[in-house]
Amino acid sequence: MIWPWRRAVQALVLASVVLFPFIARYGHYLWARQTEKMLSLWEGSAAGLILRGTDALMRAGLPMEESGVAGRRPRKALLARADNFVGSVPWSARVFGVSLTDLLAASESALAAGSLLSVLAVGAIIPLIATVLLGRVYCGWICPVGILLPLIRRLRALVAFLELPVRDVRFSKKNKYALLGAAAAITAAGGLPMLHHIYPPAILSRECHSFATVLFDRAESGLFGFPWGFATGGMLFLGLVALVEVALAPGFWCASLCPGGALYSALSRWKLLRVKRAKSACIDCVICDQKCPMQLQPMTDKTGAECDACGVCVDACPTRALSIRFSRTDAALLILFALLLAPPARAHHIIGIPHYAYDKSFPQAPVLRLRDKIGPYEVTLTAYPGNPKPGEKSEIHVYVADPATNAPYEKPVLLEAHRLRIFGFQEKIADAGEGLVDMGLHKFQVFYPVEANYEVVLVLPGLDGTSTLRFPMVIGEPGSPWRDVALFGGGFLALVVAVRAVKIKRARAAARERIA
Repeated sequence: MIWPWRRAVQALVLASVVLFPFIARYGHYLWARQTEKMLSLWEGSAAGLILRGTDALMRAGLPMEESGVAGRRPRKALLARADNFVGSVPWSARVFGVSLTDLLAASESALAAGSLLSVLAVGAIIPLIATVLLGRVYCGWICPVGILLPLIRRLRALVAFLELPVRDVRFSKKNKYALLGAAAAITAAGGLPMLHHIYPPAILSRECHSFATVLFDRAESGLFGFPWGFATGGMLFLGLVALVEVALAPGFWCASLCPGGALYSALSRWKLLRVKRAKSACIDCVICDQKCPMQLQPMTDKTGAECDACGVCVDACPTRALSIRFSRTDAALLILFALLLAPPARAHHIIGIPHYAYDKSFPQAPVLRLRDKIGPYEVTLTAYPGNPKPGEKSEIHVYVADPATNAPYEKPVLLEAHRLRIFGFQEKIADAGEGLVDMGLHKFQVFYPVEANYEVVLVLPGLDGTSTLRFPMVIGEPGSPWRDVALFGGGFLALVVAVRAVKIKRARAAARERIA
């Protein structure tokens, strides 16, 4: 049986997507020696429970002792352990020192900048070689959508129970290549990355980091309600995909529209790992064709680059005529062994940070810290005060330097800010411009006019091409614009559906009574 192993790997990846942002914030509290204080202050709250759970998970197997003092949290060992889990799985992360980057992330960044950053190139090496050798296994075994969408599609039974029509529409697999090509052309021509706004792995990674940042920032201000402000238009997009999967076209996203799937399929043309059929054992039952989530035809050997090696057809075959194996085993195993020797590299990651954990050279109160290792330079960005009020001046400092020589970056650094509105629209509140420069430190001022969700964008031209860094800012208690829409619209829709289902069931029961 293949499916238990596949589901275990997918569940592990999904857990990493959720846990990595909490581990990052936990590491900051460790650096600041504030873990015990936060656990005490947040006792009983969601932030406190998550922090305590993260602490217990990270301390698993470690004695509660440091420097010979029993009962003291092993801070150094925990910091070293936390450094093994950095970034956004599976979009861009560093796991046990090895940098891994989604091929769509690296490709889109290279097209937008006109060059491929060295850190992205290194992070993409392992996924690229794995795809060329094994095929579209990222989609079948790694992508968290591969486990979420099948669970969501189970709601089709509930939809049918509510007397709502369900369809099974099939779309052309060429759609995803058209979407990928059009987006690539726009990105290359205008330098505007697009696909990460509709690519589920990127959305999930971004939303999980945003949730952790907003949750703990609010807790530090004494606010312990649900952090509605973390949600963006990406959540609405995922909801729309789920709705179409349930009501109209199950499996349509992965098979027909995912731009990442198009890229991985295109790179899988000469893969070594394939579904093989023993013709003598095949009874032409068509079960494998019916079960294939990619809408392929393994019974007649029509799988090709679209196959994601999920193993569903292999498990479904009643005569065990199907199997997944290498066509040239010796060569594949040799190259896979070489992957174990791939050098580690550091990738770029957005990390939330409390005010007391920042470098002592900045005694003010920043709320976020962004690091980016690009070529020889390291970028550090801070913003303070911790919770600016509407109309209050917010200071943003950016320092770019070569960590080996401590020589500052002397090219322009630009900053702009946007207010995030409903349906993904943005309102620019600060045009891209240079700040004051003081001994390599770039200083900016931003005024946030009203309570709202904002995004600050840092632009660094000249670093292997233009590098754009983004991080969220939540001013006041704006909540999410989707909260009221979801509560009202969802409640009204649920009422209409329930009333309709009751009427249909009553009419059917009355018809049966008349016949009887």
